[in-house]
Amino acid sequence: MRRFKRYLICVDNELNIVKNDNAFLSYLGMKELHNLSQIIPPPDIMQLQNCMFAIGYGSTNLTCFRVRAGNNNLDWFAANIEKPENPEEPIQVELSDIQSMKTGSTDSYYDKMTGLYNKNTITEYAKDLMEDKSHKPFYFFLMDIDNFKSVNDTFGHMRGDEIITEVAHIAKEIVGDNGVVGRIGGDEFMLVLEKISTEQDLRNTLMTIRKTVEEKYQNIGNNVCVTVSMGGALFPTDAMDYESMFMLADKMLYIAKTKGRNRYIFYSPLIHGKVLYDGKVMTISQNMLMNREKSNMMMGLMDKLISEGNLPCECAFEQIIKGYTIDEICVADLDGEKSYYSLQSHTGDDGEISFTHNELELPILTCGELDDKIEKAPICVIGFDLDREKNPQIAAFMKKNDLRVLVIYKMKHGKRPGYILYMNHTQSSCRLSLTDLADLTYFSHMIEISGQC
Repeated sequence: MRRFKRYLICVDNELNIVKNDNAFLSYLGMKELHNLSQIIPPPDIMQLQNCMFAIGYGSTNLTCFRVRAGNNNLDWFAANIEKPENPEEPIQVELSDIQSMKTGSTDSYYDKMTGLYNKNTITEYAKDLMEDKSHKPFYFFLMDIDNFKSVNDTFGHMRGDEIITEVAHIAKEIVGDNGVVGRIGGDEFMLVLEKISTEQDLRNTLMTIRKTVEEKYQNIGNNVCVTVSMGGALFPTDAMDYESMFMLADKMLYIAKTKGRNRYIFYSPLIHGKVLYDGKVMTISQNMLMNREKSNMMMGLMDKLISEGNLPCECAFEQIIKGYTIDEICVADLDGEKSYYSLQSHTGDDGEISFTHNELELPILTCGELDDKIEKAPICVIGFDLDREKNPQIAAFMKKNDLRVLVIYKMKHGKRPGYILYMNHTQSSCRLSLTDLADLTYFSHMIEISGQC
C-alpha cells in the first residue's frame, strides 16, 4: 500500500482559505490558493457547499469531490469536514487522495461515529510510514479515556458516545497537520505524530490534549471525572517494527494508568529499562509475582506488628498505601466525627511518593447510613454502585472529598475500638480486586489486635 496523500486546510463558510497546507499547494502545483472553487469543478463545489451547510456546529461529515491537480487531471478526494462549536472559528477540512488508497468505498476508511480514521486505516498508515526508510523519526502513541465504564454506567451509552466523539475532535484538532489520529476501538485511539520528533514538541502536544479534556469535563457531575491517559515511544529509536511499537506504547499506557491516570508516559530506557515484547500488558507470571510480593509484604507486617510488636502504625500504613496504590488512610473512634489519624499520599512528577497528615471530618460514621452495611461483612466497600437517593449523606461525603472508592473496617476489639478507612480519589489508578480486599481485611485485623492504633 502506498502512503496516503493527506492534507489539512481550514476554510470559512464561503470556502475561502483561512489556513493552507504547503504540501497541498505543492501537490496542486500552485504558490497560492484563495478559494476552493479555484481547484474544484462547479458541480462538485455545489455538492460541497450543500454538505457544509448541512453540518451542525460541533459536528463532522464525510463527502467526496474532484480536485484539479498540477497535471490538470481531476483526482478524487475524500474530505472529512469538521465544524467547530464556535461559529467564528474556521472549518477544518481533512483531505485524503482516494487514488493513494486501496480501491473500495471511501466510507470504509473512516470511523463513522468520530470521523477519524478507523482501526484498519490508521494501522496501515502507521505501518506504511514505518516502512518508509527515508522518513525521519516520529512518535507513536495510544490513548484512551479514563474511567470510561463509569461514564456509561452513570450517564448512559448515548452520553458515552458523545464524549468519545468530543475527545476525538479535541485530539484531532490539537494534533492538526503534525500527524493523524484514529479510533482503534471503544474509547481507544492511536496517534501517529509523523511531524513531531523532538521531546519538547511532543510534551506540548500531549499536555494540551490532556489539559483540554480535563478542563472540558471538570464539571460533568455525579462524582465522575473524565480524563485521558496516553503512552507511546519514538520510532525507530525505541522499536523497529509496528508490532513491537504497539506493544511498547501499550505498556507505557498501562504505566500511565497505574501512576494515577490523566497523564502521558513516553518510553525512556533509563527509567523503564528493557521492555519484553510479550504481547500482553501483564502476563500471568507477572500477575502472580505481584500477588506474591503482596503476600510477602503481609507476612512481614504480621511478624513486625504482632510477633515482634516493633513496627509503628505509620510505617505499616505507608507500606499498604504503596503496595495497593491507595490515596489515603484514616483512623477514627467509634463515636468520632473526625479522624484522629490520617495519612495521605502524593505522587510527584518524578513518580516519588510523599505523605502528609490531615484531619478529616467524618460525619458519615455517625449519620446512621453505614450501620447495616458495616454489620453485614468484615469490610464495607462503597463505590459508584452507591444508591445516592437512599444514602444522601454518604453520597455528599464522597462528592465533597472527591472519592471514587471508600473501604471501611470496623475495629470492635483492641485497645481503641473504631474505624479504619481506605480512600481512593476519582482519578486514582487503584482497582481493588477481591484478593486485595481480603488483604486489607486481614491487615486491618492485624492493626486491631496489635493495638497500634
